[in-house]
Amino acid sequence: MDAPLIGVTYLGSGSEGNAALLEFGQTRLLVDAGLSARRIRRSLADAGLTLADLSGILLTHDHGDHVRGLPVLLKAHPVPVFAPEQTRRALLHQGLTVPAHVPLAAGQELEREGIRIRPFRISHDAVDPVGFRFEWQGRTVTIASDFGELTPVVLEHLAGSDILCLESNYDPDLLAVCSYPDFLKRRIRSPRGHFPNTGVAPLLGRLTHSLTHLVLIHRSQESNRPDLVRQALAPALGSPALRRCQVTLADQHEATPRLLLSTARQPARPPAAERAVQHRFDFTLSRRETAGERNGPAPAEAIRLCASTS
Repeated sequence: MDAPLIGVTYLGSGSEGNAALLEFGQTRLLVDAGLSARRIRRSLADAGLTLADLSGILLTHDHGDHVRGLPVLLKAHPVPVFAPEQTRRALLHQGLTVPAHVPLAAGQELEREGIRIRPFRISHDAVDPVGFRFEWQGRTVTIASDFGELTPVVLEHLAGSDILCLESNYDPDLLAVCSYPDFLKRRIRSPRGHFPNTGVAPLLGRLTHSLTHLVLIHRSQESNRPDLVRQALAPALGSPALRRCQVTLADQHEATPRLLLSTARQPARPPAAERAVQHRFDFTLSRRETAGERNGPAPAEAIRLCASTS
């Protein structure tokens, strides 16, 4: 009998909206609902699913790019919503009542359908923002987005992840010259803002285990580009975290491929095979970006790149 699979698909990620489908065997969870309800339902349909197949929607925080599609989704089907109480109150203040609220809090674990869910505190200018660590069948998926500061708590919850979904929001130099007003630039750079490209490689350098998948998420379309994400990641190519890792850059307009992880443990690889391993980069660009409508022509090497570490 085959071992159960974990699946992670980012339906879309960026400053305009974020949503991810997580599958743990037959249990499906949506993390954030910041895309339009129509797009979320279409993406679920592409996977052969409906809202009724979701065991819950988990919210990282109350900002519009993470909850925009929620009102229409809940009207169509009362999916349980897992969120801190302050987030629920913030949604109520926005006029959205959550009919089936499952309270959660940073630092307090809960279990649903055999999945251990560990919310953790992140630093962002929302009422009660959290990241999520999911543990199931000996495997771990962690989502850390919308955080302006790498704290010991965040680093603790990233450690040991098999699949890590990590914010790579902006390039500092491009942010300085982009069209954003100064107050917004200060907000983004602040400890309660967003995580920059330049923080990703040092963070990965502090992880002592090898990821199987790294998904870089929440990329700004105004202050970032795929080639800049890739360049900033380059110093981490020799790190243990990327030793056997596929890297995927999530996109605002296109879903990522469905990233699968078996819960069966693989045998240890011999040192020779370890030295010969390659890092696989799968930077899937939207048709809009490929056509150069926003950021100019996308560099070919930003779309597919294999960089050997041997």
